[in-house]
Amino acid sequence: AREGSALVGRLDASSRAVQGYSLGGGGAQLAALRDPTLKCVVAICPDDGGVFGRKPPAELSPSVPVLFLCGEKDTDAPPQSHAWKHYQKTGAAKLLFEVQGGCHYFANGPAGDATEAEATRGACDEALLCNCLGVLVSRGACAPCPCSFGMVLGSGGHARADAPRGAVGLLALAWLRLFLLRDETARSQLAARPGIARNFESSGIETSTPSEVNESSGIETATPAELETATPAEVMERG
Repeated sequence: AREGSALVGRLDASSRAVQGYSLGGGGAQLAALRDPTLKCVVAICPDDGGVFGRKPPAELSPSVPVLFLCGEKDTDAPPQSHAWKHYQKTGAAKLLFEVQGGCHYFANGPAGDATEAEATRGACDEALLCNCLGVLVSRGACAPCPCSFGMVLGSGGHARADAPRGAVGLLALAWLRLFLLRDETARSQLAARPGIARNFESSGIETSTPSEVNESSGIETATPAELETATPAEVMERG
């Protein structure tokens, strides 16, 4: 952290994870290849960039655990041609959670039910052109769009008491708890298949005897029933 920051002395630089969405989900996996000291990766609706002529690596991370979150109805990065192929190329511990009925934007909000219309609200062709020009001018680096409109600016889903996809957030938090915090109680949570899963597969996530509370951390585990019915507020409380 920079001098004067409130985070000085509070960050553990030896315990780092990377998360990415869409093309960023593919980029997060490339980061794991370049930096094997990362503790884990969360790849949300990952896209390998093949549409831009980039050739994906033949193999992905052999050592950094990767959680794949994808949507059954994703037409931007269809799971069968992206997330599942990435999963098969990953040699490290891995878990793939394909959400039934989920689109490319399902994870962009607290309820896990975001739609394309919500996420792209306010976007237009001019915004897309402006963003593309920004990338070209900056030669691929991050560049702010000077326009008053932009892409993916709308809200992504809304927190609701009956949110059906709280399991998405709970699973992601369990992944981070296990690999960042070394909380072994998270293994039983990762082994529980949520009812909203179209597909659910893992490798290298061995289950251990579940306990209700990790005595060393005081973190409560979630039962399969809780995974299915958890609200966004409960997701945050368990985090």
